[in-house]
Amino acid sequence: MAKKKKKNTEFFRSVITASSALLAVPLDENSLPTGGAGYFPSSSAYGEPEMDDSRRSLVLWIAKLFNNPDHADVKIYIGEHELPAHSVVLASQSQFFQTALTGNFKEGKAKQFHFKEGSAHAHWRVFEHMYTGNYSEEPAQALDAPDDDELLKDVRVYATAEFFMLDDVKRLALERFMEKLKHLWVSELLVGCIREVYASTTQPKDRLRSVVVDIVHDYRSTLWQRKAFQDLVYEGGDFAVDLMGRCIEG
Repeated sequence: MAKKKKKNTEFFRSVITASSALLAVPLDENSLPTGGAGYFPSSSAYGEPEMDDSRRSLVLWIAKLFNNPDHADVKIYIGEHELPAHSVVLASQSQFFQTALTGNFKEGKAKQFHFKEGSAHAHWRVFEHMYTGNYSEEPAQALDAPDDDELLKDVRVYATAEFFMLDDVKRLALERFMEKLKHLWVSELLVGCIREVYASTTQPKDRLRSVVVDIVHDYRSTLWQRKAFQDLVYEGGDFAVDLMGRCIEG
């Protein structure tokens, strides 16, 4: 029994090592589950040696476990859909799950977690990233819910990652949102996007808020021609204050 416990502990440590710092090794798309290839930062990018073959194999193996019942010991319910998951992967990636799975919580003891609120596709993408280091732009075929609008997709991933305490996912979502906003600021859905960004973030200096304010500042003259945007500014609140501060800065 002691040997088995020691073996499990060593495996857990190897997974943590492989899945938390690995990070510019592209994964083979053909070996991954449907949803897109993963991309792990490389240890060499941080001045560390490249992964050896055994660690590289472990990363690929973890990626293959996404939405895979093999060795699964946790049930994640996204709406009505059951996503098989693995406590060792969840706990090594997320402080939320580490606490839930090791603490005195009903969900952790039952190893069943239900997520009915928020975007189903954002939840799916966050779990996908936990296994593969990336998330797909395409909607998950397993989910019945419609996918999020292009402007809101990464905003909702960001908010969900915040809930699960996943800084790497937040960084990727922020980068993608910044790129999309460069050409989607013309969308009629921009005002709704701004509202959601501010509703889903609480920190005044949150980077997601800063990105929105910067792009609005750049195109303020054009945006001011829209009544919906004028109404948003007239409402006041954090966005109006942040935009005014940005205009004063020049």
